[in-house]
Amino acid sequence: MTPKADAIKRSMHRLRRYRIAEKGLQPHFITWTVEEWLPVFVSDSYCQLITDSLEYCRQQKGLLVHAYVVMPTHVHAVISAEPGTDLSEILRDSRKHTSKEIVRQVRADGLTLFDWVFRDAARKAGRPAGAYKVWQDGFHPETLESEKFFLQKLEYLHNNPVRKGLVGKPEYWWHSSAGSYILREEGPLELDILDH
Repeated sequence: MTPKADAIKRSMHRLRRYRIAEKGLQPHFITWTVEEWLPVFVSDSYCQLITDSLEYCRQQKGLLVHAYVVMPTHVHAVISAEPGTDLSEILRDSRKHTSKEIVRQVRADGLTLFDWVFRDAARKAGRPAGAYKVWQDGFHPETLESEKFFLQKLEYLHNNPVRKGLVGKPEYWWHSSAGSYILREEGPLELDILDH
């Protein structure tokens, strides 16, 4: 990457961070994508790493989780933050923690291809030897400023496993908030339901 491209990338990250921090009290639709779209989240143990981290951030850092889905290669969520907290910092900490846990689990499971991809992604990003990079850069925040936009994103998020042919109905996908919304049943993560 050229020095100019690197400077532009850093300023884009600052701009994105400012934008989400400035409006952190409003719900945001975010996406975290695994490097090279690797299907990391195909077993409950890996999905649980995400829901455990989100729950910890709910309990300890002021994160509000309104909806989510853990797909094999990515995570979508509708989130906001309690007043006095910084949503960007919460997300940064959660991504850092889940990266470490995913790499630990990948190594324990002997998934050498995944381990190699994460190390190669870190090398390409200019990180020091021995580092790893699980998540693609950014989380693509979209501020949900209207009820209509919120409901569109909620439907999109919950129907993602159906569109991908993984289940017949949204509420059948366990690592999602669809069951909480549709069936009013508790799932793996407590939700902060918005009145709409």
